[in-house]
Amino acid sequence: MKLISSFALLNAALLLLEVSSCGRVRAEQELPTASSIETITGSWPVSRRLPQTVSPSIPEEVLKDLDMQTAVRLAEERNPVILENFQSFKAAQDSLGSDFATWWPVLSFNLNFGNYNQNSYYNYAGANSGIDTSIYSDYGASASDLPSYLFARSYTSSYLQGVQTLDLNWKIYDPARQPQIWKGKYLVKEAGSDYVISRRDYALQTQQAYVRLQKFLASILTSEQLVENDLLLLDLAKSRKKLGVSSELDVAKQLTVLRTDQVNLVNSKSSSMVAQAELAALLNDPRANKINPSEALSPLGSWQVSIDETIDSALDYRQVIVKNLSIAQQNEMQAQIDLAIYRPTIELVNSLYWTKNLGFPSSGSPWIIETGRSDFWNSESVIQVTLTGFDGGRARMDASASRKRAKSAQAAAQQSINSVIEEVREYFSQSVEGREALIVASQRVQAASTALKLQSLRFNAGYGTITDVVQSQQDLTQAVESYISQLSDYNLALVNLSRASGLTFAADPGLAQKVGDPLSELGLTSILRRAKNSFNSDG
Repeated sequence: MKLISSFALLNAALLLLEVSSCGRVRAEQELPTASSIETITGSWPVSRRLPQTVSPSIPEEVLKDLDMQTAVRLAEERNPVILENFQSFKAAQDSLGSDFATWWPVLSFNLNFGNYNQNSYYNYAGANSGIDTSIYSDYGASASDLPSYLFARSYTSSYLQGVQTLDLNWKIYDPARQPQIWKGKYLVKEAGSDYVISRRDYALQTQQAYVRLQKFLASILTSEQLVENDLLLLDLAKSRKKLGVSSELDVAKQLTVLRTDQVNLVNSKSSSMVAQAELAALLNDPRANKINPSEALSPLGSWQVSIDETIDSALDYRQVIVKNLSIAQQNEMQAQIDLAIYRPTIELVNSLYWTKNLGFPSSGSPWIIETGRSDFWNSESVIQVTLTGFDGGRARMDASASRKRAKSAQAAAQQSINSVIEEVREYFSQSVEGREALIVASQRVQAASTALKLQSLRFNAGYGTITDVVQSQQDLTQAVESYISQLSDYNLALVNLSRASGLTFAADPGLAQKVGDPLSELGLTSILRRAKNSFNSDG
């Protein structure tokens, strides 16, 4: 029984120990807070620093009257992504220069110089000399007659030594050199394409952001005018209610229209702030908050080039095609580099080796006990031929993989051609059809504005209902929103097509005349104020 009790106590102790160890493991696995980690590493310096040359802020007078061409120029000069791609292009050029440098011999120099000391001791005589003194006993010689160095048990030396090597190696023939140079050329071409693409893309993004900012600013102005109209119509409805010719329902309907236009105004202001932030980031001046386009939203022009000419220009202009073709050529060159190990490399190897010693070695007389000097020269000049006879087919498989990557890049180039043509056709259709849609949208605004004015006059004269006026207000709001969207979409289609093809749109005075300025005819102030004054005088 005592034995059973002992085992029970032992099991209980082990169980308790296991539970406590599990608790410690869970405690160790608890994640620390972010502030505790920051406290540990907060004082350690980091290598990431802001560039020493930071672009200065753009003057406010420029931003307050900013035209599209100036915005594009500033983006191309200041945008960090463009600068990044430019530095990558310069780096690719330097790498190509490094590839060309393999034509030249390599001269290397190495010098080692320092102090060397040695102390040794043995517990038997003759260790330093390596001669057993017992051999002299056969000749009847006594120990006193023998040289003292034969019995030396210690050795001491201290000297300065300089070792100098001078190597001159020149690869007379390197089968990988020429394809490596051409690969470097295609890498430069790819980096150049990236730089050109970034300039064009950010110019396009700047134009798009500029047009969107124009759009939302136009929405703010028109929404303010519509809200002013709604307030006047609401006052008119309230005046008619006082006279008993309108009901509370009429006032509620008019108030609903007012709140709708007020919401549109708030949304337009919010969107304009977002558009300003987007444009400021593209200009690399993210803190700029007072950007105002110098031009109001209006048609930029029209596209006057045929679809076939536009496509042909795009195929010659788009660097994405050139980039994919450059990648294909890089992989073709890499395949030749991979296979170059099976061909001999001929190298001229020249080497000069010189060692000089100056010091004090001594183990007693008659060994050298004064300063010793020594010079050692060695030179060689040989032709070295190296090649790989067998590597298990590794180089061939690497070359095969490179050729397959080249075919993949060629397929990507073909796909990019298809994408370019598709983009051009899409933007061309938007430009051509958008021109007609813009004219119709302008006419719709003019018609809706005229209808609201006439309906307001009829309502003021006692004809029709407030529902007719509200419907006219809603029609005008929708017409204005549609016109602003059509105009901004049309301008975006023009800049997109210009970016896609490398061509530019032309000014179109005829289109400007047909479109006119319908947003300037939205006001009902003079009409409704006269109506309100007449009601107040009647009341």
